Amino acid sequence: MKEKVSQLLTLFSGFVMAGCCLGPLILIPLGLTGFAGGLAIYSTKYQTMLRIVTFVLLGYSFYLVYGRKCKKKSSIVGLWVTTVAVLIMFLYTLWAKGYF
Repeated sequence: MKEKVSQLLTLFSGFVMAGCCLGPLILIPLGLTGFAGGLAIYSTKYQTMLRIVTFVLLGYSFYLVYGRKCKKKSSIVGLWVTTVAVLIMFLYTLWAKGYF
């Protein structure tokens, strides 16, 4: 159960980290323009801290799955899906800011 919670928290913090670029792309078509703007301002201001929190949570998720030798296939698959999603959000943020 702890693995799933840490993976969800990792995805949430990754989305907030990428909120400056990814938030408006997803939230504006849903009609949440004000929320998208607020998220973009917040995530830009605290992006470095959110990056650190996201990768610490990702490391904790890896510890819960591999450090404790979790045998559940769903936890392992969920961890790798979370890892790929966080890396895509991180790379999209770097691409949108012009680092690539």
